[in-house]
Amino acid sequence: MHCKSLKTLCATVLCLAAVALPAQAQFNVSVNLGVPPPPPRYEIQEEPRPGYVLLPGYWFWDGHQHRWAEHHWVQARPGKHWAPERWEQRGNKHHFEPGRWESDRGGNNGKGRGNGPRENPGRGHNGEGDHR
Repeated sequence: MHCKSLKTLCATVLCLAAVALPAQAQFNVSVNLGVPPPPPRYEIQEEPRPGYVLLPGYWFWDGHQHRWAEHHWVQARPGKHWAPERWEQRGNKHHFEPGRWESDRGGNNGKGRGNGPRENPGRGHNGEGDHR
């Protein structure tokens, strides 16, 4: 019983760190679950803020259930773009990939995973779910 509580506590701390630190440091948390996240929530489009990037909201696992981390503004990093958090289905598991800053230069030439929000993402996820 004690070991299970310790594992739950560790998972919770790691998930909360992933929510609190994505714009501050490169921090990688690997979560594999048999429970898929709910559909992304719709987020109201906001006006762009010069020098800032709007990071989209996403579902994270708190050790017991999926919880929503709301979109928020962070200071832009010249020469970098934000690759947002995402869930991937891998067989019968759902794998969480934390968001991260990526260089605008590099092998993907602006294609692939790194095409996340810029200074004006101007989008909700899929138009479904709760309005916040």
